[in-house]
Amino acid sequence: LDTAMPAPALLSVASALPPAASTPWRRTFPPSLVSGAVALLDAVCALLAAFPAHLVLMATGALSPYQESLERVAIVLGSVVLVLGLRAAGLHSFSVIVRPRRNSAAVVFICLAVMGLMGTAAGAADFDGGLTWQWALAWAVATATALVVGRFAAQRGFTALARSCRIGRRIVIYGTGPQADRVLAQIEAANDPWNQVVAVFDDRVQRAPQTFRGLPVLGNLSAMVHWARQHDPDEILVALPWGAETRVLAVLRCLAVLPANVRLIPEFSFYDSIAGTISSQYGMPMLDAYRKPMDGWGRLWKRGFDLAGASLLLVLLAPLLIVIGLLIKLQSPGPVLFRQPRFGFNQRLIEVYKFRTMGVNFSDRLGERLTERADPRVTRVGAILRRTSLDELPQLINVFKGQMSLVGPRPHAVRTTAGGRQCDEVLANYAERLKVKPGITGWAQVNGWRGTMEDEDHLLRRVEHDVYYMNHWSPLFDLRILVQTLWVLFRRADVY
Repeated sequence: LDTAMPAPALLSVASALPPAASTPWRRTFPPSLVSGAVALLDAVCALLAAFPAHLVLMATGALSPYQESLERVAIVLGSVVLVLGLRAAGLHSFSVIVRPRRNSAAVVFICLAVMGLMGTAAGAADFDGGLTWQWALAWAVATATALVVGRFAAQRGFTALARSCRIGRRIVIYGTGPQADRVLAQIEAANDPWNQVVAVFDDRVQRAPQTFRGLPVLGNLSAMVHWARQHDPDEILVALPWGAETRVLAVLRCLAVLPANVRLIPEFSFYDSIAGTISSQYGMPMLDAYRKPMDGWGRLWKRGFDLAGASLLLVLLAPLLIVIGLLIKLQSPGPVLFRQPRFGFNQRLIEVYKFRTMGVNFSDRLGERLTERADPRVTRVGAILRRTSLDELPQLINVFKGQMSLVGPRPHAVRTTAGGRQCDEVLANYAERLKVKPGITGWAQVNGWRGTMEDEDHLLRRVEHDVYYMNHWSPLFDLRILVQTLWVLFRRADVY
């Protein structure tokens, strides 16, 4: 599989690759955001459709002040119930949204059913039954019309965005055999502009064709991993014979480090006997080997939270940052901040900021030497900063720049070792921990796995906690870790 290609050779191969298969992809937003946007559109349509009938009843004086208040509550409550009903019926899925003609009847039925329940409930409460039914019927007709028209308009808008490469799924196919041919034929036949195959790779480059169904074959497995780290594809479809178990497993291990949905294209003669998570994609069943740990609204929420949190903390902690900077300058000559290249999201190198805790002459940018207890390289001020983790505060700048997150796996220096061995030599899946942005604090750190990694078990425990965090991420989990971080900082820790 040529997965052990030396780094210089890999870089030279990757630098020669074309950027993508003629598709001018810009920064896109995924289908899950489309579903949320349409749910919001449905709520707005329901709210706006209720007010014409409401205003008519107010103008004729048919509503008492008490009835007017109850009706406003009913409008908000009915809109919420309607959106929940549409979601429960699966009418907010991306595949439904982009085919409004096929699903309009279901949208109208759900709308009439919800409004009918609202009218029945109001009549049972003796809220002027005849008048309430008139209003509920008018609202139901107006809302159903608005929803159907809105969804047709949304479909046209999303199609235009997809054709301009601003929305959709960027798909990479690995393999050029019959399975790959079938899935490409399916995608082409569907003619969906939001599903775009942007690259094809094959590990048997010398025997593979130079082009595959009009797409250039860009290289082998090593080249694909490097290419994917530069271009962030959404989906990687592995089209290899499942009988070649060793080969398939080796490919999956390499792809586990990428923040993309990795799916196995089945051999149709036995796909129905496969044990595992099967999903329907592009009109055929596929086995979901890995999934993005964070996408859609979650990714958007996390970035907004990071940006707001970093900005607020930089302002509130500005006096403390200035005092620490002055103490560092008084302690020893040299810059206040220390910049160190570390592995960030998707194993990309970033410059991480820290307060300088060592003398200038002892700078170790690559992290080749572990810090020891009573390390002579560390200044007196630096020792205090390291014990309290205050030396990490400048990484709020990295968070503000979008290179890091407030919460996530800690970024390691490029030459970090555990038990005297490079981390990727100790664990084959070491890079899997950075399928999300690295953080200032993380689940491993609040559970005691922080500081110098003196043995391989320490690294193993860190990676286990980092992978657990990715698989169970939620906004509340982030808040929990931040609160626990404050508690950990005030405890005595074996950090130096």
